[in-house]
Amino acid sequence: MDKIAKRSTNVSYVPLALKTGRVTIRPNAFVTQIMTETHLTEGLRAIGVRIRDTWSGETEEIRAGVVVMAAGTIESPRLWLNSGLPSNPWVGRGLVNHYFDWVTGMFDERDLIAILGSPDINPFVGHTSGGRLDYPGLGSILVTGMSPGLTASMSYGLSQSGYSSLQPLLTSMPWYAKGRVVGHELQEWMENYRRTLSIVIFADDEVNYRNGVTVDPANKDEHGPVPKVSYVSGQRGSRNRNELVKIAVDILRKAGAKKVLRTDWPASLMIHMESTMRMGFVVDDSCESYQTKRLYIADNSVHFNALGGANPTLTTQALATRTADKMAEKYFK
Repeated sequence: MDKIAKRSTNVSYVPLALKTGRVTIRPNAFVTQIMTETHLTEGLRAIGVRIRDTWSGETEEIRAGVVVMAAGTIESPRLWLNSGLPSNPWVGRGLVNHYFDWVTGMFDERDLIAILGSPDINPFVGHTSGGRLDYPGLGSILVTGMSPGLTASMSYGLSQSGYSSLQPLLTSMPWYAKGRVVGHELQEWMENYRRTLSIVIFADDEVNYRNGVTVDPANKDEHGPVPKVSYVSGQRGSRNRNELVKIAVDILRKAGAKKVLRTDWPASLMIHMESTMRMGFVVDDSCESYQTKRLYIADNSVHFNALGGANPTLTTQALATRTADKMAEKYFK
């Protein structure tokens, strides 16, 4: 699985780490604080973590020569802030997300027989994500297919444009619609589900200081003040998304689609979140904290920007591997 799966960390790096015999996984151990001390020559440095067992509620301190924070774009800045680590204006700031959208084309049975030799596309067959096209400066588009239930919700039921039937008709494109579909229109799309092809849009968005994560001291859970997330897509993201939608619609039409629907997903669909602990602002080029030595960050939060619209998984894994090498070279020679 670690060679043929989609390379999620749980089926790739984690099994490889366990094979070394030097890794212990502590399920349901939630870190509530990064512990520090002031060293004579290093200054402030991390010395371990305080954890809470979510099963028993018991707390424990674990000492370490180096601490690596990899809690994600939301929880990493939360942990920093709740640990009372040095103030940094960019901790939690600069949150960026790919501005997603979804475009679906419906094909005629006779056309598919001529094109594919089959009356159906069958979007449920094969990998969820297929062929991908990257457009530097804009983002990416890729063919995607899902089960009928997910298609009904994500393709036809999730939109910031309201109902497609209430959108003004475009006389130049009578085959094009945008928004949520219901009633007889939804019935038509789902009856033709096996003859549809969808393209998902990953638009590159810009880093903006106003977007980010803070903590709310008035609202706490069992692990401390909870994170507050603020995000508004920028003009660049909206512009890039619209350009990619045009490309996707054009591809579907030239492929033979008789009807095209743009879902127009809301910007609040947060999937590829990045950049709340940016390299060059919170951590150095080895991903070690500028202000707290022996504290490394190795997750999406250290990305400098939105990576141009590409999925961040492989970049994050590569950066984490590089961080491990840098850390070992500096502290564990």
